[in-house]
Parts: sequence; C-alpha cells; structure tokens
Amino acid sequence: MLLGCAATALGCSDDSGSGSSGAAGTANGGTGAGAGGSASAGTAGLPGAVGGMNGGAAGSSGTSGGAGAGGSAGTSAGSGGAAGNAGAGGSGGSGGTGGAPEPTADYQLYGRWDVTHPGKAITVNSGSHITVSFSGTGISAKFDTSANTGVAPTVSFRIDDGDLIEKEIAPTLELAKGLAAAEHHVLLFVRGMSEFDSRWTPPLVSSTTFLGFDVAGGALVPKPRPKLTKIEFLGDSITEGVAVHDKGPDGQNTPNWRCDGARNYASLTAQKLGYEWRQVGFGRQGLTVGGNGGVPKAQETFNFFYAGVARDAWQADIVVINQGTNDRGTDGKTFAPLYNDFLGIVRAGYPDAKIVALRPLVGAFGTEIQAQVSARKAAGDNKIFFVDTDGWTVPSDFTDGVHPNQDGSVKISEKLAAALQALPN
Repeated sequence: MLLGCAATALGCSDDSGSGSSGAAGTANGGTGAGAGGSASAGTAGLPGAVGGMNGGAAGSSGTSGGAGAGGSAGTSAGSGGAAGNAGAGGSGGSGGTGGAPEPTADYQLYGRWDVTHPGKAITVNSGSHITVSFSGTGISAKFDTSANTGVAPTVSFRIDDGDLIEKEIAPTLELAKGLAAAEHHVLLFVRGMSEFDSRWTPPLVSSTTFLGFDVAGGALVPKPRPKLTKIEFLGDSITEGVAVHDKGPDGQNTPNWRCDGARNYASLTAQKLGYEWRQVGFGRQGLTVGGNGGVPKAQETFNFFYAGVARDAWQADIVVINQGTNDRGTDGKTFAPLYNDFLGIVRAGYPDAKIVALRPLVGAFGTEIQAQVSARKAAGDNKIFFVDTDGWTVPSDFTDGVHPNQDGSVKISEKLAAALQALPN
C-alpha cells in the first residue's frame, strides 16, 4: 500500500499536528430528573476525522452538555470544532467529558519528515523512524532513490522482537518474507546518510524519501499513535550519529555505514525513557560555522526541515541542545551571545518545553553555556536547565576523540536519561 495524502480515516500519520482541525462531534446532554432534580451527564462527542499525511490532527472529543437551572442546559464546545448540543433537564450537575478512542493510521512517522509532496515523506535526519503493523507473510518498504546519486542511505529495521537488520535502501527493499501468517510489527530507522553530500538545498543527494509499504499475503493493520512525552535533540554530527562505528557490519568504511542514528546517544536516550523523539544533527555544524553538505549554521536551520520547507507545528515537551563542539575555533566572548540567541530561537519555537543545555562532551564552552542558562533563568525562564557532562566519558568511549562510539553512546544515554528524569516538573 502506497502513501495516501487525502484526509481519510485510515491514512498514514506523521507527528506534525499541522493542518486543519477535525470537526467536533455533537455532545448530547442527559435527560433531567424533573424540577429540582439532577440531570445525568451527557455523552461526549465523537472526535473529528483522522488527518491523512497532509491532513490535520483529529478533533478532540466533544464535551458533554451540562444541565442548567430551570430545565435548560448550556452548550460546550468540543476542542477543534463546533459546540455540542445541550441536553434538556432540571437543575443539576454538569455532564462529564467522554473518552473516544484514539484515531488510527496505517503507519506512524517519527522525526522531522517533509510530507508536503504528495505520496512522499522526506527526511535529511538520521534517527527518523517509522512504525507499522501488518497481517501477512512478508513486507517491503518503498523508496524514491532518484536523488541519491552519492552513496545510498542505510536503514535498519526490526521485525517483531528480532535483532536490528541493516541494509542500503532500494526502490523496493524487502524487509521480511516467509513469516507466519499473523500480525507482525516493524520498526524502520533511517540509519545513516553521508554528511558530505548535498542535504539542505534540493536536489537532496543525502536524504531518504519514503513512499510506503507493500505487504505479501495480507494488509497493513492500522494502529493508534501512542501518547508519549515528546523530546527533540538538537546538535551536530554527534547527535546525527556520525562515526558511531569504525566500519559497517561487513567492513564498509563509507559515511553512510559508519553513521548510525539508531544506535547513537539521542536515540538510545529516548528509547530508554520511552519517549517519542526527533533528533536533528548535522556534521560540522555549529553557531559560528555551517555544516557539511551545504547546511547553514544552527540558528539558521532550527525553523526548517531543509531549505524552503518550514518546521511544522509539532511541539516538544523537552529539548536537549548539544551544540558548541564545532565552535572551538572561536573564543567564549564571541560564542556566548550566539548561544544566548540560539536559546531564544528555541524558546520561541517551543514556548512550553523544558530546554536542557548540555556542556559539550569535549568540554568546550561549558562555563559560557551555564552562564547563559543562569541569566535566562534569572530573567524568569524556569524551564531551562544546564546539564554538566564532565566525567561522563573517557577517551576509549570515542572513535576519533570527538564522536562517541557504540559503548560511549550507551554510557552517555544512561547518564543523560538519569539527568532528564531528575529535572523538576
């Protein structure tokens, strides 16, 4: 089944929440018990239609009408649509809010995916991933590889509770065959792409364009999107997952195989905490220097997926910033105001999120970062925090002195998960 773009009840779903809201259902008030009696609670309205890939999020359940004095009840609006119809009744208590089931979708997209092109989902960020369930004996993922004129992006995937399998993408990539005819579950990661190929201004040589799934002997099984804490990691090659491995599983030494967004510290931290996550990292990028592949500086890229495609309406509950490693060519007096400006950009984008500023793992600008966080906290931002990473790693935790290896990534994820859990509510 290929990616659909109409706003249908069983479309694929991304995590943007953008587009028009669904209409609220009607809320029916309960019948009154006579003069002076109490009215029973009305039933909640149904949610709005589920958005497809380019559609909006579903409208929330309507709130039931409460019984008003003198026999008439007021009306109450369901979130995302028109008010529900009030029920009749004598004087009594208000109606309760109902719990309609969560909307379902054929599969769920997690990460920064551009879904503005009909039938396609495009990402330039390793660590972006997709979950899908299907009933059948096999499944294939479909990709548009026409822009991948450099080294092919790699993906990793898990079928049910199996091990991660790693492959380069292809127009039709078989993920599994010969399975028992039953319901199965897939987690598909965008694993690695080359940081050196064009990845900001189209044509996006270093990108992954997903088209959908084909199922053998069955069909996709729509599932609701779980409600989880949302976290986004903003950083450079370390957050991207560059050089997690010295070589690929079969000795490959190209960047698409050495990079592993699925096994780096950001992905591991989110999985350890059970959070929904996005990881946004670009090799060589900083606040004073642009990234490889034509990527601008961090403060210029935050509000975009890539050139010409604005960041969507998705809102993080927690944002982890790991910037500064690539700015070591400048001094603290130059870096500090740039970092402060970046904090302001992130706060404007995520007004209610906890912002966690990490001391870079190489130790650069820890004093300056902490000072900017303290100044913002003193100015009234009580949801911003500094986390000192001093002592989290040793030289053997890195492949090259800068990029954490697999063991180092695990160690960092454990430390960071504990630090995030310790944050005040």
